[in-house]
Amino acid sequence: MKKAQQEAYKRDYAQAKAEGKPFFPYAIYKDHIVAILCFAWIIGMAIWHRVEIGRPIYEATTDFVPRPEWYFFFLFELLKIFKGENFLTPVIMATFIVPNVLMALLVLTPFIDRTPERRLEKRPFAMAVAMIIFTSLAWLTYKGATSEAASGALTFEPQDDNTELAAKVIAANGCQSCHVIGAGGGNLGPNLNTIGNQKRGVQWHIDHLKAPSSKVPGSPMPPFASLSEPDLKALATVLDGLGTTYQVK
Repeated sequence: MKKAQQEAYKRDYAQAKAEGKPFFPYAIYKDHIVAILCFAWIIGMAIWHRVEIGRPIYEATTDFVPRPEWYFFFLFELLKIFKGENFLTPVIMATFIVPNVLMALLVLTPFIDRTPERRLEKRPFAMAVAMIIFTSLAWLTYKGATSEAASGALTFEPQDDNTELAAKVIAANGCQSCHVIGAGGGNLGPNLNTIGNQKRGVQWHIDHLKAPSSKVPGSPMPPFASLSEPDLKALATVLDGLGTTYQVK
């Protein structure tokens, strides 16, 4: 801060102190009024818009689409923005790097913008940072709340009869609980996003689905011999081309 700015600030502060009102009881009185109004608003909304109790959870469901609470929608959307073949990339970017970068900007802004001005129009840098952060959070929250991509259904490109049937088979049998397919999934089994690069053939995948240990000795994967032939063929075809002919959208 320049010397002229320091002197101007001291003059303005002395004048404001001389003309202003004391902290007690004026400021405390206003704080209490605002706090009472806020609590009254919260209590009123809680009474008017009661929380509903949903249906009991059916643990055997295969089509339930989990959704976070509204205050996590921005993270929900970030996970989809950074989705990729590497399962850890979206998690690290969305839940650690991006939120911490935004938080660091808010914390460092007062140290970067050292002007003594308090008027908003005189602090363009601080206002720009705040507007960017809060606008981004609002936009991500809106997208996370309204995005149709959160349906949980896989979509393959190019789309054909095999990919449509394979997506239903994957959803119905919970394949993503053990395998990463697309942006999410479990880590008990191998990542299937590029399994087509191994070029094992459709019949190999059919035999593997029917009896996993026959192709991969000691495989903990359960057999899916009960699947119909059309289901097996469609799923095997997509697996054999996943990462080459087919891509997860």
